[in-house]
Amino acid sequence: MLKPRYVGVTICGSPLRALHLLKHEPFDLLITTLVMRELSGFELIRRVRGQGLELPIMMITGYGNEKTAIEATRLGASDYLEKPVVPDELFARLSKLLTKQVSGRHELTRREGVISEHPAMKAVFEMVEAVARNASRVLILGETGTGKQLIAQAIHRRSPRRKEPFVEINCAAIPNHLLESEFFGHERGAFTGATERRIGRFEEAGAGTVFLDEIGEMEFSLQSKLLQVLQSGQFRRIGGQHDLQSHARVIAATYHDLQEEIETGRFRADLYYRLHVITIMLPPLRKRVGDIPLLAEHFLRLYRGTRKIPLGFSPDAILRMQRFSWPGNVRELEHLVERFAVLHERPWIDATDLPERILQDAGGGEMSLGASILSQKYSEARTAFERQYLEQCLRVSRGNMAAAARQAGLDRSYYFRLVRKHGLKPVQFA
Repeated sequence: MLKPRYVGVTICGSPLRALHLLKHEPFDLLITTLVMRELSGFELIRRVRGQGLELPIMMITGYGNEKTAIEATRLGASDYLEKPVVPDELFARLSKLLTKQVSGRHELTRREGVISEHPAMKAVFEMVEAVARNASRVLILGETGTGKQLIAQAIHRRSPRRKEPFVEINCAAIPNHLLESEFFGHERGAFTGATERRIGRFEEAGAGTVFLDEIGEMEFSLQSKLLQVLQSGQFRRIGGQHDLQSHARVIAATYHDLQEEIETGRFRADLYYRLHVITIMLPPLRKRVGDIPLLAEHFLRLYRGTRKIPLGFSPDAILRMQRFSWPGNVRELEHLVERFAVLHERPWIDATDLPERILQDAGGGEMSLGASILSQKYSEARTAFERQYLEQCLRVSRGNMAAAARQAGLDRSYYFRLVRKHGLKPVQFA
């Protein structure tokens, strides 16, 4: 079994041991034979799939035939190979399986604009997949800048409502006295300045999705009117005489602790429970510091435009950034990287180029470093450093793999495997 965060192979002398490892650790690939003492290869595949694991499985055996291959495929094997094994063929098939597995694992994050390798975000992506298929209300919680809007859009795009409108209302950006008209619309002459009929956002959404961003900022008196829409689906334009029916799905988001807001009398408990059907919690960036190198590189590629000079962060700069608390989360990191991509003239962004607030917050010495390191697992810290190191070697060598391997002092084939493992593309550094 090839572990995703380490180079090499984990060999199990027992299929039961393999099942135990698969239950508690993530792997990219399982290779099994057919005839074993404790379990047959067929039974092993059956149990792996029974655990809900979707990793590719290859069966290699010298005791099989055409019917064996059919049965292995029926049970969930991804590939089947009879002995004697030709090394080049085995390598090609394994590469194909692993490439498909890695691209599939990152498909949602890349397509929806969210980039992360953190387990907490993986759980969020799985939740998005699950809730998108139904019409349940979703409450997205998280600090400012963690990507609540992106997750709401992802749910809509992956739902049966994807062809219907996605209507966003920022409850914090619209004055409270105008918010009711924004929600439900108004008739001509309903109030001073209402010179013509206006269609509200709920009516505009039709059978699509209404995203109520920063719902914790909504005035208490308006919350009861929103509650009525959630209870009955009915609403009325301001000054209108007829009830209208909303068929839209509602997704809400806030950085507030709504239970605390209920206790202080600023948020209705009945509205909270109407919204609180399915909750998605987004972790702040300081809780997933292993994603910072990935995000920084992504934003550099996004904003450097036609710039021909290579641009990258030094290891010391990345370390300082990982120690910073990022109160503005991913949005704050994006704005910082965008400024560097536009204005920085040298190929390296060093720690001394970072803003003073980052250097001061990250300069807490051993305590700060310890807090940063302990916020992630050993495997995450190792993976983040390994990827960052490989990227810097590729950048210095301008994408020349052989030169990058020499720079790292590693065997060329071993370096190539590391680059493939991390999904890096040398052409991007050329």
